Amino acid sequence: MNKILRYFLIMLAIMLIAPVAKGQYTTPGNNLSLTLDDLVTLSGGVVTTSDGDYFVNNTVIISATDTLKILQPETIRVAATIRIEISGKFISDPVDGQVIFTAQDTTVTAGNFRGFRFDDADDAIFRNTVVKYGGGIQLIGTEALFEYCVIRNNGSSNVSGAINYSGCSPVIRYCEFRENARAAIASGANVTGSPQIMYNSFIHNTMDNSNRPQINIGPGASDTIYIVGNYIEGLNDNAGGIGLSNLLGGANTLALIAENVIVGNRYGYAQTGNNISSMIRDNIILDNDIQGNPMLGGSGLNFLGNTNNFSVVRNNIISGNLWGVTIQNTALPEFGTVDDHGGNVFFDNGNNGQTYALYNNTPNPISAIGNYWGSNDAETVESYIFHQPDDGSLGLVTYDPFMTLHPEILSFNFSQALNPGLDDDYEGVIDGENFTIHFMFPEGTDVSALIPDITIPFGAEITPDTGEPQDFTLPVVYTVSVPHGDEQEWTVTVEVESPPSGFTVNFIVLNEDGNELTDAVITLDGEANDAGDYVFEEVMPGTYEYTVSLFGYHTAAGIIEITDEDIIETVVMELITYTLTFVITAEDGWEIPDAVIILNGSQNDFGVYVFEDLLPGVYEYSIYAYGFLGVDSVVEITDADVELHVELEYEVSVHEYTTGQLNIYPNPAASYFMLNIENEEQAELLLNDLTGRTVFRKTIENSLERIDVGHLPNGIYVVTLQAGNKSHVGKLHIIR
Repeated sequence: MNKILRYFLIMLAIMLIAPVAKGQYTTPGNNLSLTLDDLVTLSGGVVTTSDGDYFVNNTVIISATDTLKILQPETIRVAATIRIEISGKFISDPVDGQVIFTAQDTTVTAGNFRGFRFDDADDAIFRNTVVKYGGGIQLIGTEALFEYCVIRNNGSSNVSGAINYSGCSPVIRYCEFRENARAAIASGANVTGSPQIMYNSFIHNTMDNSNRPQINIGPGASDTIYIVGNYIEGLNDNAGGIGLSNLLGGANTLALIAENVIVGNRYGYAQTGNNISSMIRDNIILDNDIQGNPMLGGSGLNFLGNTNNFSVVRNNIISGNLWGVTIQNTALPEFGTVDDHGGNVFFDNGNNGQTYALYNNTPNPISAIGNYWGSNDAETVESYIFHQPDDGSLGLVTYDPFMTLHPEILSFNFSQALNPGLDDDYEGVIDGENFTIHFMFPEGTDVSALIPDITIPFGAEITPDTGEPQDFTLPVVYTVSVPHGDEQEWTVTVEVESPPSGFTVNFIVLNEDGNELTDAVITLDGEANDAGDYVFEEVMPGTYEYTVSLFGYHTAAGIIEITDEDIIETVVMELITYTLTFVITAEDGWEIPDAVIILNGSQNDFGVYVFEDLLPGVYEYSIYAYGFLGVDSVVEITDADVELHVELEYEVSVHEYTTGQLNIYPNPAASYFMLNIENEEQAELLLNDLTGRTVFRKTIENSLERIDVGHLPNGIYVVTLQAGNKSHVGKLHIIR
């Protein structure tokens, strides 16, 4: 009977347990590549979908050799206490958007899902993935990449960190860890790993306010641990910033702690245990004093261990902590040597009214050369360092020579990278005596919103801040201050080149006689001024062609070169002249070779019928030839040479004489003429003008006689010689 009852009870237990066993889903493990939809199809209700979301209702196990891929933005809601377990391969990497893992019920902590467990799995990839309201991600012997992820509001039902690793070295970068219950990243004291934790933000983790730092990692593997470029902001007063420990003293842990901002935690960075070698550089460790009890923490940097707890500390800013640095037991960090100065900046670290830049609580000598300790005064610096002079049992800190800080501007630049509107990079001219910085920019540069790139001494501060755009159309004043209180104003002036001022070109226009011509038209570089305007203003440096035009003159052309002064250009204009040629013939067509031509009062020589260099205009002319009637007329010259044909009529005498001959020369005459007569001993000479009036009378005694007519006006006169009963008549031209 007892055997039958026992059998029945066993069978009942199996029946009661069976539904639970069927409740979880394990993939077949035969190299399947699975999607969430595949899990919905295969899991028998463990994974379901509704309204576009996926629901994980019980444990899902991805077996070895199987792969779960999530390559599209999805939301996966996991039931309370349920864990996703991976022994195969896991890829959460949407092409856009995010994959979100969250609890089905986020209103209470008890509703959190249990998180993830990776157990000797293939590489895992979390990219653009959110994990929230879970119990943490456990990595056991599994290399993993976390990139551009958000890990937030996770509890500790699975592991003690939002990501907890052992026996592996995850790469965690560009992620955000926020308000997780315990450390954001953690590992055990008895497991190794060398994670790369780079360029993440850690904000208000360790929300349970336990005695844990936000990054809490144990001994490293053979590779270096990298904690680089992170922002670590505290909230809860028991939580530190970064803790690196090697408590069991195994293989040497190598670590690089660089370029982090650690602010507002219980302490900044703690390096605890032995066999640790680290480089700590270029960090800002600020105001890690939120617990307020200097006996329990508050160090910017803390080193606790034996002499194998070693660190090289360079170029960090350590400020606002209860202690700048504390060194305990026999730890042996190094803060600068004669050949390699520390370059660290300590200021405003202290408690209970006392400044503690460095507290050497070990018997070891500490090298700390070339750091700034909060003052430029040697006596004050000594008071900020606690060491052998304060307690004979402690080691001596060698800090001299120490670094001093002054409110300087070392460089002030405008780069094209920060200011795309600039055509180049520009470096300011620094006047260290007058505390000014000057720039000169090309014409047209917009300086109303330039972003400067300013270099000041490490540890100094500047306002306005470098990288902030400023309007440099007016001088901008920058104030540089250093921690011990000195400050200096620097005035930055930016000058923009004015448009190049032009020069004046003044033309002087003359004729060939040197007389000024006042109504020419001048064209300079294609631009014509009004007639008579000979001044061109605001002409830029360069080489220019010009022309000068004036009616009646040949157009003048030339080139001027303007460099750095006004120009006076003298232009001599050549007259445009023409030739007037007379062709004189008798009525019968015979050419008359010895005519006299008077043109506008000017007489050519006998027989010269060409007048040159005549300007355009209307000309009066008279033509006389012996034996022909004279001609008086006008000719017009416009824009070409003129050939004028004139025909003379023969003169008909009213008297006919049978004897004697009258010879008059020169004819035309100017002031006199010679009278030559034949076979006459005495005669009377009469000169009558063309009106018939007698204007001259003289008795002639000789056959050849000079007759002065200089007193008579120009004109044509009739010469009559009366001798007895004979008369001789001729014509005389008087021309001057």
